Amino acid sequence: STRVHGNMNSCTAQLYRTAALVLLLLLPCSCARDFSISYTNDTFMKDGKPYRYISGSLHYFRVPKDQWRDRLMKMKVGGLTTVQTYVEWSSHQPHPHTLDFEDNLDLEEFIRTVDDLGLDLILRPGPYIDAERDFGGLPYWLLKQKDILLRTADRKFFNPVVRWYKVLFQRLERYLYKNGGPIIMIQVENEYGSYGLQTGFCDKEYLENLRDLIHNLVGKDVVLFTTDGNSEELIGCGKIENVYATVDFGPDSNVTESFAVQRKIEPHGPLVNSEFYAGWLDHWQQQHANVSVEAVDSSLKEILDAGANVNIYMFHGGTSFGLRAGSNFPPFSCTPTSYDYNAPISESGDLGDKFWRIRSRIGSVRSLPPVPAGFHNISQKGNYGTVRMKYVSSILDEEAILFTHYGLHRHPLSFEDVDQSGGLILYQTVISKLTRDPSILHIPGLADRAYIYINDRFVGILSREENLFSIPVQMNPDDTLKIIVENQGRICHGAGLKDPKGITGNVTLRGTVLNNWKISGMSFDTENIRRLHKVSEIYNNVNVIRFNGRMSLWSGEFEISSNSVDHQLPKHTFLRLPGWHKGVVIINNFVLGRYWTTVGPQRTLYVPASILLTAPELNKMMILEQDEMTCLPSCQVDFTTEPDLDGPTPT
Repeated sequence: STRVHGNMNSCTAQLYRTAALVLLLLLPCSCARDFSISYTNDTFMKDGKPYRYISGSLHYFRVPKDQWRDRLMKMKVGGLTTVQTYVEWSSHQPHPHTLDFEDNLDLEEFIRTVDDLGLDLILRPGPYIDAERDFGGLPYWLLKQKDILLRTADRKFFNPVVRWYKVLFQRLERYLYKNGGPIIMIQVENEYGSYGLQTGFCDKEYLENLRDLIHNLVGKDVVLFTTDGNSEELIGCGKIENVYATVDFGPDSNVTESFAVQRKIEPHGPLVNSEFYAGWLDHWQQQHANVSVEAVDSSLKEILDAGANVNIYMFHGGTSFGLRAGSNFPPFSCTPTSYDYNAPISESGDLGDKFWRIRSRIGSVRSLPPVPAGFHNISQKGNYGTVRMKYVSSILDEEAILFTHYGLHRHPLSFEDVDQSGGLILYQTVISKLTRDPSILHIPGLADRAYIYINDRFVGILSREENLFSIPVQMNPDDTLKIIVENQGRICHGAGLKDPKGITGNVTLRGTVLNNWKISGMSFDTENIRRLHKVSEIYNNVNVIRFNGRMSLWSGEFEISSNSVDHQLPKHTFLRLPGWHKGVVIINNFVLGRYWTTVGPQRTLYVPASILLTAPELNKMMILEQDEMTCLPSCQVDFTTEPDLDGPTPT
């Protein structure tokens, strides 16, 4: 009987276990991952517990892929729980039917790296991002539609957004926090309140459509938020239902008053500063930004003491490689290649007092991770010496090879009209009749900088930055007028966002409209770089330097030797260009970016180790110099271990 009783007990226990399992399967799982807002407790909730994030901004597209882990690890050591990043539409969809998620645009790999390091992620997918990027991260080809209404419910704008978001979130949905990934929040638009007030139209329909689109793609159980400046008008313009409104401000703002503004729009919920400016942006020809450590620390203390969530913009700024830096307006001002931002982690990944002061301040409100063994403030840099550059040719002499030809047109066409994002466009026309001596050449629709030639003779520069749109010239019948226009970066912020490039109107000579233009372009894309190499191989012993170096192509080679002690990859370094003026540097087919050493503040270009080669392979450099050089006839560049972002400026 004992044996029978034991079997009955065993059967009963099995029955209870089965019933309990069925009950667990039927009931909602209390262990499900969840990120939400508690309006009762004025806090975020993460897996049922109150949560406060301390975040920092890093833009994956501004940091070499092989450096993502290093920068993110440093952010974690700095005390951050979270990373905030923009998604740049224009980089991922450079043309309407082209998508790019490879190499430095491998967004999924970036997100996986964030997750692997145990950090959360705040996603800011735009579609507009500002970020001092060309066109605020919008793709240039939107401007082919002349009457498009940007950042509105206009279908010419919103339909491409819908198509892009479907592609983007099909890739990213798996990385939402609820699905096991690190993405805890998604921003709707970006500082829309500023744009709405600047244009005089707060398009709530657009914002609501964007919210609904995101909801349809990721579900309604994901926290959506907006970010706007610390005024009731700005936040109110950007605010829509079911999207949490946050504020942004820097150390120069009153913390209490700024959060009081957020409270007027959001009476309950967590306090959030989505962009706390620990540094600031630069412009060419203007002094380098420098936000003091003391100001950052003092303001951050107030934010943390208020129990608020905070994102430090930028925690690591990085670099606007290529021609991706944007411009601001008014007045029209271009941003440099470096996006160091005076941030806690420098452009090249180094740490200074600001980093450690922020870490210490964060340590007053949460436990800090240990500093890893072998953790260094300054990474070792490569001092690769001097490279003597060889003059190749004037690009005007090699127009047939170097430029893509867009045909003959009665009127000038813009960059967008000819499907060219950036670089240079050459406009040529033949003067048909006698004109007075001198006559005023007028280009009111210039965007942005024009180099004027008559029969290959340089006569002057026009500049949108300096409001110079006219120049006196001496011309005869059958003279050829050549105008090379540089796109210095589309406007990235404000009511002037719609910023087509090139010559966007008529060109007049003493009031007479000039017609019949031959148009060609140099875009610095892969094909164009191949052509530059071709020309540099043909002309390698040229002695006659034309135009004092203006619009000239130069080439050079250098070797990075390895030894028995150091077989590693090359080191990061900085390129200095003494005696050079303004132009573009290409190393090993990688467009490093623009330089403009004569006006500052940036006087060195950051060269990431990942683009360099070790011996026996040779590194090949090409420079397109646009202006007059002082290093002639023998010009060189120097690799150095120290950056120089604070050079002399005119203002």
